Amino acid sequence: MKKILSYIILIALAVSVFSCMKTPDAPVSKMKGVFYTSIPASSEVVELLAGKSKSFDVNVCAEEVSDMYMTMTFKVDPDAVASYNSKNGTDYEILPSSAFLFTKGEVMLPRYNKLSTTAKLRISAIGLEDNKTYLLPITLDKVTGTDNWALSAEPVAYLRVIQVNTGPEGGDGSAEYPYILATPEDMLKMSERLSAEEKVYFRMTADIDMTGINWIPLNAGSPYDKEIDFDGAGHTISNFHCEYTSYPSFFGVLNGYCHDVTFRDASIDCSADSGCGILGGYAGTGAIHAEVMRVHVHGNVTLTGNKTGVGGMFGTVANANICASSAECNVYSGKNYVGGLCGYTKNTSSGEGNHIKDCWVGGSIRGDQRVGGITGGVNGDNDSIENCYCVADMFITKDDGTIEYGCLRSVGGIVGHCNQDKAGDNDTRMPGDIISGCIAWQKEIKTRTYLGEGNVDLTGNDYYSSGAIVAYGSTHNTYANCFRRADLEFRDYSDAFTLYDQENSSPSSPVMIKKVEGSSYNFPYHGKAAPAGKTLSQLAQEIGWSPEIWDFSGEQPVIRPDASYTPVEDVHGEGQIGDYDDNKLN
Repeated sequence: MKKILSYIILIALAVSVFSCMKTPDAPVSKMKGVFYTSIPASSEVVELLAGKSKSFDVNVCAEEVSDMYMTMTFKVDPDAVASYNSKNGTDYEILPSSAFLFTKGEVMLPRYNKLSTTAKLRISAIGLEDNKTYLLPITLDKVTGTDNWALSAEPVAYLRVIQVNTGPEGGDGSAEYPYILATPEDMLKMSERLSAEEKVYFRMTADIDMTGINWIPLNAGSPYDKEIDFDGAGHTISNFHCEYTSYPSFFGVLNGYCHDVTFRDASIDCSADSGCGILGGYAGTGAIHAEVMRVHVHGNVTLTGNKTGVGGMFGTVANANICASSAECNVYSGKNYVGGLCGYTKNTSSGEGNHIKDCWVGGSIRGDQRVGGITGGVNGDNDSIENCYCVADMFITKDDGTIEYGCLRSVGGIVGHCNQDKAGDNDTRMPGDIISGCIAWQKEIKTRTYLGEGNVDLTGNDYYSSGAIVAYGSTHNTYANCFRRADLEFRDYSDAFTLYDQENSSPSSPVMIKKVEGSSYNFPYHGKAAPAGKTLSQLAQEIGWSPEIWDFSGEQPVIRPDASYTPVEDVHGEGQIGDYDDNKLN
């Protein structure tokens, strides 16, 4: 009997333990939630300029609250378009999928709450027709946390979207609604819309032919405080011409951001004593910062006045970054510091330097001294030129068919002068400048000054050197992974100077120079000869240029139209422009 009782007790204990271990039933909802989608801004038609976007809040609202905690997602309901059109007498089409994106697609709805957390929906004017209204119906998709729910009688939220082309008078100059540029007349109104109080935004919506207009630069008067954001939106300005006396160019002094525009068949004629280029006489100055991205200039820049600093894009780069851009220009000057992209760079007020990256230069370049394929001079501290190439002719063909070489003395395939605009102390200066990953692909680099074939006697003829990459620079600059064309025809003012390969250098490991007897100013950088038979595109890929920036499908790489960088934050302020006197060295 006692044994039977023990068995009964053990069974009871087992049942008790099992009961304790059993997972409790999931809570059961006793309150059925009834929900609908809400977009607070849906009462107004969403108006967007081409390529622009807006973000909207999306919520779930409870017509009847639930006693359960839920997470929810959204979807587009194509069938709701017909229902909306029938009810409202409209004939809207559904918004294309390319024009919307949930950047945050899930919301939470705590129990007994009537309003969920917020999802984010971005609407973009991409792939839309002008002035046509589209409909986007948003409704609930998935609900996690309970099955005891239903949609309300009207569960869908609708957004009406229209891509507006507001024409020549369109926009208000804000980032959201930039002034629209569609005609030459729109361009001529830009000056009166600029402000010293705030940045003004402009956006092109068509190619514009400027034939017959002698342009006045937008920002050529001190203190150069007209800040601008100029968005070319992939369009072209053709036949642009400027011969203004002060910084003849499009901007004068670029204060702000210029991007996604091409200048085709432009001409700059400067007979005054002023630096010049198609985009600007200056890119930034003092604390005023400039950014240039995906800009391409083509045409002629001619200086007959008495001023250093002339380039295809800018005369002087004084506080700027120039990325993913090109200059295919015939640049002519009788003065010093002449370059295919810019005349020279100079110190920035912040000390952070100017930076030119992923750019190329074509056309032809002619100056007096200190001439370079990208720039005539890197004269600032901590400046850099990276992943750039030049195919420009460093000579011009005169009317009688004869060749005039592009520089009297001191010509470089990438940079002319790179020693802080100083004549000496090349072995001790520490400019902090970087020339990296650059390619000089010119057929010829020769000086107009030439002592004659075989002449190596420099008595009475001691001049700045020339170089395949850098003509004359500090030995403590960082020179890295630069190449010259394998069959480059190089000639300095004396046959005593020849091409040779040079290893990379840095401030702690100076570049090695072959000494030439009788020369005090022999500080070139020639880089290395490219492997024979390589195309420019092949070489650029081998040294690590980015396929996200460059299109390598041809023999010469070109900038991809979707090449992308993040511009640095604009620096606001005022600055005064100085200039360099011509260096007195011969």
